[in-house]
Amino acid sequence: MGRFVAAVDAEAARMSGAAPLVVKHAAAGPYLGFALQPVRLCYYLLSSPRDSSVSLEYLDDVAVHYADGTLLLEQCKSALAHNPISDWSDDLWKTVANWLDAVETKKVDGAKTSFQLYVTPPKPGKLSAAMHAAADAKAVEALVTQVRDKLKKKADAPKCIAHVQKFLDATDELRVAVVGKTAVFATDADPLEPLRELLRPTVPEASLDVICASAIGQAKEAADKCIRRKVPALVGVAEFRRNFHAFVQQNNMAGYLPTFTAAPSKDVTKALLTTRPVFVRQLQLIDASEEQQLRAASDLMRTSGDKVKWADQGLVHDRTFEDWEETLLRKHDAALSEVKETYSEKPQEAQGRIVYSRCAAMEVPLDSREVPGHFTHGGFNDLADRRKLGWHPEHQALLNEEDAK
Repeated sequence: MGRFVAAVDAEAARMSGAAPLVVKHAAAGPYLGFALQPVRLCYYLLSSPRDSSVSLEYLDDVAVHYADGTLLLEQCKSALAHNPISDWSDDLWKTVANWLDAVETKKVDGAKTSFQLYVTPPKPGKLSAAMHAAADAKAVEALVTQVRDKLKKKADAPKCIAHVQKFLDATDELRVAVVGKTAVFATDADPLEPLRELLRPTVPEASLDVICASAIGQAKEAADKCIRRKVPALVGVAEFRRNFHAFVQQNNMAGYLPTFTAAPSKDVTKALLTTRPVFVRQLQLIDASEEQQLRAASDLMRTSGDKVKWADQGLVHDRTFEDWEETLLRKHDAALSEVKETYSEKPQEAQGRIVYSRCAAMEVPLDSREVPGHFTHGGFNDLADRRKLGWHPEHQALLNEEDAK
């Protein structure tokens, strides 16, 4: 199973690797398998006014675009390995310098823009705390004095001095426009908890992380679609919530197991075919078309990914998968016997295609719960890949003969 999950993960990494349109910042640590930016994107899509939009890596790491033309720019920093808001942190001062530059060059309207530096887990910083508290011209000027005094006491200039100098050289008006509307938010031990709080009123506790993972994935995919079309990654709040609420409603249906694995691209499935794993060789033994092989590869990768996610979230136990696979084997044996009796005059390749078509059309519940459309088909191909079943009546002998070459 592992190589198919790896292929799906590789495709996700490829799609998310597209260069941002304006500003590029380093990715943070993983949360449910996601970087910090998509987590914050999802949070704002679920918490912002319905008539607003949220962008990813466009004006900043994340930005909220309100209907009245105002903006919130947010820089997201992981503090897992270091303190990004220590007094002379390059992260802190580069962020401030970037915001000053954005206002100065009129990339954003300083009169309509607020700024936030989001850090998780919590970290301290005297200058960042003073920056957070500086809400007017007098407080900003006091911050300038504090920075100058601290610099004088240092034997050597900090590595971030170029960014600090940008702040010191800025006009009073520019500094107030940025620092006066800057918040430093460094209180979340877990950035997923704000998402959970938004979802708790309508989602059972046991399903929270599953739904969170899906919500983040849907948010990221919505942004990635824009990037692939080479347009700004701007996602409408109303449309996102419509799609997400439909998913939650479906997920809360009794007896339904939702998929959390997106279909891989055709390039990825074609690349898998070229490696000729066993399930592909099984299909080639019955002269299956390339389209059938591509669908089998896609469904198998998605099925493998769903198995991992469902098991990780405790939705399905390993023994349940084993019982389900035994059911698939019995259904395959029944189809094989019927085809052999009914179509004995046909070539073995044709018999195999009939067996495969019948199995591909089946939808077999998992522990009495309905499964996504690709899942049963992917399960059959997984068993074929492990040689627990085959489509050609002589598949074992033919595979062994090919292995011996």
